[in-house]
Amino acid sequence: MVDFKVSKRMLVNFRGQNKVVGGLTDKDKIAILLYISKEFANLDREDQLFSKVILICQEIFESDNTTLRLWDGEFLVPVKFVKETEPPRRNLKLGEGYSGTVFETKEPILVNDLSRSAHYFDEGEKTKSVMCVPIMQKEEILGTLAVESERENFYIIDDLEILEALTSQLALALYGVRLIEGLVTARAREAAILNQLEWDLKMGRNVQSQILPQDLSAWNGIYFASHYEPMAEVSGDLVDIVRQGHSLTAINIDVSGHGIPAALVTMAIHHQFRRSVMAGLGLTEIMEELGEKLREQLPESTYFTAFMVRIFSDYTFGYVNAGHQRMLHYKASDDTFIQYDTKGVPLGILPVRKIDYEEKQGKLEPGDFLLLISDGFSEQRNHLKDEVGVERIQTWLHDEREKLVIEGRGKVDLKKLSSSFIKRFRAYQGEVPNGDDLSFLFLYCGDSIPEASHYIQLAKQSNSKMKMEEAYAQALKAFSIDSSLKEILVFLGKMYYRDGKYTEAIRYLEEYLRTSGDNTAASHFMMGRAYYKAGMISEAKRALKMALSSDHSFAKASILLAQCYLKENAKPKAIKVLQQGVKNTPQNLELKTSLLRLESHSQKVS
Repeated sequence: MVDFKVSKRMLVNFRGQNKVVGGLTDKDKIAILLYISKEFANLDREDQLFSKVILICQEIFESDNTTLRLWDGEFLVPVKFVKETEPPRRNLKLGEGYSGTVFETKEPILVNDLSRSAHYFDEGEKTKSVMCVPIMQKEEILGTLAVESERENFYIIDDLEILEALTSQLALALYGVRLIEGLVTARAREAAILNQLEWDLKMGRNVQSQILPQDLSAWNGIYFASHYEPMAEVSGDLVDIVRQGHSLTAINIDVSGHGIPAALVTMAIHHQFRRSVMAGLGLTEIMEELGEKLREQLPESTYFTAFMVRIFSDYTFGYVNAGHQRMLHYKASDDTFIQYDTKGVPLGILPVRKIDYEEKQGKLEPGDFLLLISDGFSEQRNHLKDEVGVERIQTWLHDEREKLVIEGRGKVDLKKLSSSFIKRFRAYQGEVPNGDDLSFLFLYCGDSIPEASHYIQLAKQSNSKMKMEEAYAQALKAFSIDSSLKEILVFLGKMYYRDGKYTEAIRYLEEYLRTSGDNTAASHFMMGRAYYKAGMISEAKRALKMALSSDHSFAKASILLAQCYLKENAKPKAIKVLQQGVKNTPQNLELKTSLLRLESHSQKVS
């Protein structure tokens, strides 16, 4: 049984439409993900795993029935379900029914009323609404999982997202139990099983790789390089980056143990870390959240260490350590390394509060870099049983950086530095296998920031003196030197917008939002306004809705969104947007005037 309460959902009729009331909250979602990780980590047989999946679906989704199907090479075969249906379940071909359709398309579906989709089920079935998701990773699909209700409109998108997360962990856990079951009979068919197990674990690694940062593009002159290497295909290490406009937060985590249990825990940590950062919490507060939200849900005797750093737009940074390997800071000005540490205990062992952790500050200068690194590197031994150690890591980085400075005429290629460091590590390691999971994240402060900043200041001066050609030339020069600086992207976007060159404005503003992670209402409104002027109404609506989701009282966004609907001849929607705007900001006269004018015009026309 789940050890937390999920509010019961009810189906009510509101204005002629069925609506779901209750169900999953954001807090429930975190608890559910952790509960799934914990429960799956303790199973070692397929029948136990399948029974647990069915039970979890019943408890979380209040399903009337749940069906797990696996592909046998020819049919989707029902291998586990709550109760037999009438007519009885049968094997399905590709594209047959909702399960066969999901298996063929590899896309999840949510059907609110199956009576309107008769091709999805057999005549006489009682199921009214269903969520069905593929059990897969990358291109490999194993089967489907369907959660079924005898009431229509019983599930919402939030439910589907949780079911997708559950099946991702199910796929990884399935490979784990097959590993355990396979080892029992390995003596009889050792070679074949080992080959299969190796393939299974590689698939598990692909599942876990989805939570690693996919976007390593530069952020405001900060460049990234990372390395992730499990000791046994799946890993208890994690690196992650969250961009938030004026700051960037990065973390390196090491979960105790190895393999599938540790890998499942990293998924829950990843989710909680991102949620805490996006909620605007400070570093010590995030450590408390990670410790307290996860501690009760962790498998027995499991804990994790973490080092977190937050870099701001002025290149100052704060950092907090929770029993992790110290962060290295290479200072280009005096060619030295500093090791950063703070007080703080590992997470998941005992109750913790933010006062148990200490935040310290530092400053990055051009050419500096920070290195978050797991202890798998420093504790690796060679054939003589000698550990690498932190001092040797610093020596390797120093020597390889020197070579790159000479090759690049004063500039450092971060990807080459990362690659050459790994080569030095491999040479020292020799034929000795990895003793632990390996991970690191470089955060490099670009050498070119001062030069690019110089040109953007010249561009601003020229712009203030109405010397437009010079302003454009200098701003574009700054962009060519370092295209990631937020100040340059916003300046060019605003200049092109002001001069009516909306396509060019969109190019720079889109790049700014993509790389900066700025999710403020003002930034999305700026983007929506440029789209509107360029005649890209669909894109404008999306940006303006994002602005209003960040600040529902943003009157200008409501007015412009209404104008978008008027462009599409959707006057009722425009009126509805303005009505909601007036409700959210009753004191705004511009909103009231716009609404009265539009309502009055609609009455005259009717």
